[in-house]
Amino acid sequence: MAFYFGQFNEFGDSVTIGDPVVEAVARAINLGPYVGKIYQAMGAPMATLTEKAFKVYNRTKTSRGGAIDANWDNSATTDLAVGDDALKGITVGHVLKIGTEVVIVKSVDRTNGQIDVHKRGDGGSSAAAHTSGDTFKVIGFAGSDTDLKNVESVNEATEEWENYVQTVFETIDWTKHAELVRKGLDSGNAILVLVREAEIRIAEILASMAVNGVKAKATGSTERYMSAGLLAQLNDSSNRGARRYNANGVLTEAKFKASLKAMFDAGGNGNTILCSPTSKDYIDAFLGSCSAVQLTDAKGNHTAGGLYVNAYDYQGNRLGIMIDSDMPDDQIAIVNLGKCKKGWLDKDGLRMVDEPSQSSRESRKSIQGSVGFLVEDVGTDHQLIYGITGGSTERVTAVSMSGQPIATYQQITVNADADVPAAAAANIGLRVLIGTAWTGGTKITAAVKGEVWASNGAAWVKQS
Repeated sequence: MAFYFGQFNEFGDSVTIGDPVVEAVARAINLGPYVGKIYQAMGAPMATLTEKAFKVYNRTKTSRGGAIDANWDNSATTDLAVGDDALKGITVGHVLKIGTEVVIVKSVDRTNGQIDVHKRGDGGSSAAAHTSGDTFKVIGFAGSDTDLKNVESVNEATEEWENYVQTVFETIDWTKHAELVRKGLDSGNAILVLVREAEIRIAEILASMAVNGVKAKATGSTERYMSAGLLAQLNDSSNRGARRYNANGVLTEAKFKASLKAMFDAGGNGNTILCSPTSKDYIDAFLGSCSAVQLTDAKGNHTAGGLYVNAYDYQGNRLGIMIDSDMPDDQIAIVNLGKCKKGWLDKDGLRMVDEPSQSSRESRKSIQGSVGFLVEDVGTDHQLIYGITGGSTERVTAVSMSGQPIATYQQITVNADADVPAAAAANIGLRVLIGTAWTGGTKITAAVKGEVWASNGAAWVKQS
């Protein structure tokens, strides 16, 4: 598929549509199968970018839940401590569930971070002691006629984050007796070849910027504006409230599902998984993704490969998978693709410009423009998995016959005790092949290269 340079289609914006050379050559640009996928999938912002600096706006969403801030005994109804963030979403009449106990908020002391409740163990539940850090959620509202005057309203706020546009250039120089002309091309066709090659180069730059761009504001003559790309925005937890999940080693399907659960439980609405070709292999090996039987129409008709994954279903939420060669192998982004956008600066869209030449025997052009990237609702609808050091690339297929499942096993290679997953119930049947020997480990005390160990759900057992 051709590379889409402009905001709507290949050089289709009003600034550059009139250049027939650029228009013709742009339609011929073809890159590798995984180059620029994220860049091309980004939509246009609602408003045209008119300044070098632009704002990304998000509305806050007050959580109706959180954690308590000190121990509760099983009888106190007054001065019950609640964490500051959790207290923001609580008012008189809210029904809270902490563990299996239910209480109704009687009053809120925002100065001291405490609440009073009408009674302990309300609604048929049993009063219980709770430890600082225990979480609760608001499960309803139960007020009386006299409560209304004490119920406080919650006003959400608008948060803003600033990003910048980044100017890109790709220059083209040629002479009257350039090599392409000497080899038989007329000057018009030679120019088309040079332009096409330049556009391939700038397409690769734009593709990388969309993923790996970093933010910088020019405050002096020696500085330049740069635009934060996808990863910079999804990693900005201090300013954007970015949601991040640390895989902390080998990516297993259990970790992958835990990251999805964290996002959806927090109200996120991701719909696309962005990954590198390498990390896509890890996803292809997930058992939950490869539960299938492949049949052939003839005995001798067999094709290698197959059983690749183009979507992942989590609790009825189907997320498409997009491979981009500019994504790093140690990170996977789960995003709402409709909220990932790019925009060209007004009157500075990507275009071909004639540049001054030093002599009449030389010609010089440039492809140039200023582009910016914006990801909306970073703290809710997107999540970044990071800290990935590897994963299984060995596909496992779960097959059932006559309703009886056939046992299957997944095997991964580990080179250090830190690479060994926990011998938990979720990993029963998982096998690890020792790639590099070690001694003194905590999960596998002593390991010899070539050994295979299996999890029984509680410990790792060496296989004979």
